[in-house]
Amino acid sequence: MRKGIISLATLLLMFTATAVFAQRGPAASPTVTVTQAIGNTEMTLVYSRPSLDGRSLSTLAPQGKVWRTGANTSTQISFNKDVTIGGKALKAGDYSLWTIPGDNEWTIIINSVTGNWGTQYEQKNMAETDVFRFSAPATELSESVETFRIDLTDFDKNTKDKANIELAWGNTSVKFPVKVNN
Repeated sequence: MRKGIISLATLLLMFTATAVFAQRGPAASPTVTVTQAIGNTEMTLVYSRPSLDGRSLSTLAPQGKVWRTGANTSTQISFNKDVTIGGKALKAGDYSLWTIPGDNEWTIIINSVTGNWGTQYEQKNMAETDVFRFSAPATELSESVETFRIDLTDFDKNTKDKANIELAWGNTSVKFPVKVNN
C-alpha cells in the first residue's frame, strides 16, 4: 500500500511539473541586451522588442503620448562615461529612455528612474525626474520593420567617437546622435 501511495505521489509530481513547464513559451516581446563600444565608452541598452503582429504602429505607440520605447519594463540606456546625446550633456549612469511619437519628429526623453513596468510615465509623475528632452527627425523606411529594434548606426570612421542611435519599427526610423567624450 505504501509503495502505491509513493508511486502515485511521484506520478502526480511528474505530471504537475510537466504541465507547468509545458505552459512556458517564447516571450511575446523578447528582452534584448545590447552592449556597444563608442570610442572608449561603453553603452548598454536593455529593452523588450514588441512585434506589430498585424497591428499599426500608431496603435502601439500613439502619436502625442509618452511611450516606453519598447515593451514590458521601460527601456534602460547606460553609459560608463559622460556622453552627449541629442546635443545635450549626459553624465555616466543608468537612465530610462521614453519617447513621444510624432508625424515628422519624435521627442526623446532621458529619465533618471529605471525599471518601471509598462506605461506608467504619467501616472507616476515621471516628468519630474526627466533629465532632459530633445527632438529627433522621423523618416519613412522603404521596408517595414516587424519587430521593434534599437541599433547603433553611422559610426564615425575617422574619429570613432560618435554614432547614431536608431529606433526602427513599422515604416518609421528615428535617429539621434550620441558622442563620447574621449
